[in-house]
Amino acid sequence: MLSKTLNAAVSKMGLTVTENHAFGIYGGYLLTVYEAGNKKTAFFNFILDDDTEEDENVQERSNESSVAAFEISEAIKKNIDKFSIIDYNFMDDGLLVTTNQSIQVFLELIDFCTELLREHKIKGGDYCSNCGKTFGKRFPKKITLGNRNYLYCESCAFDIYEEHNKPDALKTEAKSGGKSFFGFLGALAGGLLGAFLYFAIYMWVLPGSEALEDFDWRFLVIILGFITSFLVFTGYKLFCKKANTFAFVTVTLLSAILTAVGQYIGTLVNIARNFSLDFDSFFIYKNWFLMPFRNTVPEDSTEYTDLVFNTDFYRFAIIGVALALLGSVIFLLGFYEKSRPVKEEMFLETLKIQNVADKK
Repeated sequence: MLSKTLNAAVSKMGLTVTENHAFGIYGGYLLTVYEAGNKKTAFFNFILDDDTEEDENVQERSNESSVAAFEISEAIKKNIDKFSIIDYNFMDDGLLVTTNQSIQVFLELIDFCTELLREHKIKGGDYCSNCGKTFGKRFPKKITLGNRNYLYCESCAFDIYEEHNKPDALKTEAKSGGKSFFGFLGALAGGLLGAFLYFAIYMWVLPGSEALEDFDWRFLVIILGFITSFLVFTGYKLFCKKANTFAFVTVTLLSAILTAVGQYIGTLVNIARNFSLDFDSFFIYKNWFLMPFRNTVPEDSTEYTDLVFNTDFYRFAIIGVALALLGSVIFLLGFYEKSRPVKEEMFLETLKIQNVADKK
């Protein structure tokens, strides 16, 4: 909501005041003004790079637009102190400037920016800010998104409005397919790192705890289940920022599977270490890969006559997987909340103006 003083000032400029902002054609550009505390913001809608006319001058026009954008940005930078500009953003379809100075200075900033745009011949209110086509005798469509207003031709306006109101699931499916694949690869890499941690701790860390025989340090190793889920989640999030069904399935399954794999590898290492088996002699046993799954050596077995052991694989694996699943749920729920888009309401209406480029 605009303050009474700013409301009166922008009304005098010919802008239309709404509940949250004021808008209107000023200096040939659709201008939106809004206020938050002592911060006053002006948004100028235009089209910077017009490449709708496919001819030999497309590259030249593109270069001119780039130069204009650079010069306008530099001019604003030089006047940051003069107008107390605390934020500005020059985009392809608009210029946003914010100041915390008085209303008088804010109005001077608006005039300054308007002259800059006109001086560099930036196309404003006579052109669609998406495709760059002129409106001609047709009234333009105005789209309001948050506190910003945009002018579009009828075709572009309806396309943008339809795209904005698509269900989020359709947008995610269309845009995040490739990223989801890389997210899976990142999650797999993170899970493999977690499995390696099991190997490293069973190989190099646990042997040092043998002096403390009153405590089974393997109970601390089960925390690796939680750590593995974090590594899987981090690997996925590194490449894909969308929290969708694929993310939930991928992170949960890989966390559980690779935690179990890590515990299996760690158990094999523990068996080899406890019975002083080097890797060459370890693999002479016909069914060595089944060792973690056997509580004791079968009595009728001739393969394990010198190996009698209790691996506790199932107990540690179940606890580790449970922690991995718990970690996945915790990380994914936080991820979902942060990545869930906050959709601004969009309004579409016809703006009945003519010869807007000359109005100031």
